[in-house]
Amino acid sequence: MATLGGKREGAGRPKGSTKKKKWKMLDDLAQKYNHSPLDYLLSILNNPMSSPERKMMAAEKAAPYVHAKLATTTTKLGSDGPIKINIKWGDED
Repeated sequence: MATLGGKREGAGRPKGSTKKKKWKMLDDLAQKYNHSPLDYLLSILNNPMSSPERKMMAAEKAAPYVHAKLATTTTKLGSDGPIKINIKWGDED
């Protein structure tokens, strides 16, 4: 009787198969047009004749490839207990 469900040897998509396809497509574009899509977006940003709207669109699309995301951090205040915060409004004392 065949087993149902669970992990089976060799099942599923091979690891890294989607990355290879993506990099091949980018390499093909770079060879065809002599530059990558990121190079094109950066050329829009550096072109003084581009409209501000077009520059903003290019900046939004290129930012994840140029600047890394900030890592989340945790703060250790010395205890795991609740933190008391006092807020004063106006002339209240």
